[in-house]
Amino acid sequence: MISDPYKVLGLSPTASNEEITKAYRKLAKKYHPDLNHGNAEAAKKMSEINAAYDQIKSGNVYRTSSDGGYSNQDAGEEMHTPFGGFDPFGDFNSFNSQSAENPQFDPVISYLRAGYYGEALYVLSAITDRNAPWYYYSAIAHASIGNIIIALGHSKTAIQMEPHNLEYQRLYNIIQNSGRMYQQQSQSFGMPTVTLNRICLALCLTNLCCIFCGRQC
Repeated sequence: MISDPYKVLGLSPTASNEEITKAYRKLAKKYHPDLNHGNAEAAKKMSEINAAYDQIKSGNVYRTSSDGGYSNQDAGEEMHTPFGGFDPFGDFNSFNSQSAENPQFDPVISYLRAGYYGEALYVLSAITDRNAPWYYYSAIAHASIGNIIIALGHSKTAIQMEPHNLEYQRLYNIIQNSGRMYQQQSQSFGMPTVTLNRICLALCLTNLCCIFCGRQC
């Protein structure tokens, strides 16, 4: 555990969620492996930045309280993420375990965390071994930029390759249900389907954080 994750991100313990998000994005872009080929120090720094961000996001860190002391941040407190207020990766536990098994996806994960979906897709396009995690990450990236049909297809492929992976199944269900529900709503209220689908997807991706706590979307 990092003793002072806020210091790693160049922030004070009283930093707002928005400031945390901006600091993470800025540092992730600066130290990303793709921009620092063969630089061991940059790779180490990127790992530290990710760990610090994860620690703050999980609530496992002390923050300055109003009386000048320190108190543990409530893990249930809303934490805005690099994804603009919704976090398609929940608590990152599955992300971290998949990264350990498939290190070639580390740059993809870093880009997705920082909200650089186009860059994530670019890195994915260069990976020839298109296994289940490849389609899973691709589905998330495409869903995040509104390519719902592609996202649905790739999440379905991930399930076909690993049919017992509940995380893949839930991602597929969220994307699929978002389209169905709001297409019906758009017909009732006369609103553009694409607009409602975008709104629904953002809301439903929020519920991916329920993957690890057993709640339903």
